Parts: sequence; structure tokens; C-alpha cells
Amino acid sequence: MEEHRFGNPWIFHEIINIEKEPICISNEERLKIILKHIDLEIEQKGEYIGIREMRKHICWYLKNLENSSRIRDHINKIENKQELIDCLIEYFK
Repeated sequence: MEEHRFGNPWIFHEIINIEKEPICISNEERLKIILKHIDLEIEQKGEYIGIREMRKHICWYLKNLENSSRIRDHINKIENKQELIDCLIEYFK
């Protein structure tokens, strides 16, 4: 369970429903959560710090998704919100 600790806000739902099938999160839902997280982080810390801190969270959100290593490398170089959003939208298309 250690590997699912970060980037998985759905873990609490899975714990509550431990005897049921694990939930399957759609790419649309995952993107929606990531974008909300970006907004909250920037609101709290400003764009410069918020984007830098979000890069690690986004990498956790994308862990184990198809072709995610390349996008994670790119995300770790992004400096502004709009570029980050555009990159994520393109990835989840």
C-alpha cells in the first residue's frame, strides 16, 4: 500500500470500502482533481512556489499511468500555471 500513499486522494474511499472492488478513476476525473489541486496550491502559496511544489504532486498523480515518465520529466521543468495546465490537458486527451 506504500506506493499508493501519494497522488491517490481516492485511497480513503478504498479504505472505507475495503471489501469492494477498487474504484477506477477516469482520466477526466484525475485531471479535474489535479487542476483543482493546482488552483488551491497557487491560491495558498502564489504561482512561483505553488507550481514548483505541484510538480512533485503531479508526478505522484501520474505514477504508473501509460507513458507518464516522459510527461513527468517535462512537468518538472515547467515554470508557469498555463503551461502546466496545457501540458496536462494534452496528456489526458
